[in-house]
Amino acid sequence: MVVETNYLIASVIEAPLLNAGYRVIIATDPDEAFAFLDRKDVHLALIDFRLQHAEPEGLVARLTQQGIPFIFCTAASREEVFEHFPNARVMPKPFSDQDLLAAVATLAIAPGAYQAE
Repeated sequence: MVVETNYLIASVIEAPLLNAGYRVIIATDPDEAFAFLDRKDVHLALIDFRLQHAEPEGLVARLTQQGIPFIFCTAASREEVFEHFPNARVMPKPFSDQDLLAAVATLAIAPGAYQAE
């Protein structure tokens, strides 16, 4: 699942994942993400740390509770992310398709990117 309030950016993230054979769903706000989580359709998540008009804490708590690994794909600094989520994986924007695919492959193989404290 790609959680990104800007649909254009979400589409840019989606394209290489689809080309690599991943099934991708896009949530443009946390409520939409929660609906996908309710249906148990999510196996990993790529989240924009700066969700427009929302905070990522509730979403991260839900992903962690359900054991779903995630990566923050963000223009925010690692330090800013780590202030809120010390053990989170962070992929700084902009990133290459190759870096995205490598991160997703690693996450799919080694879940547990963030453990609740």
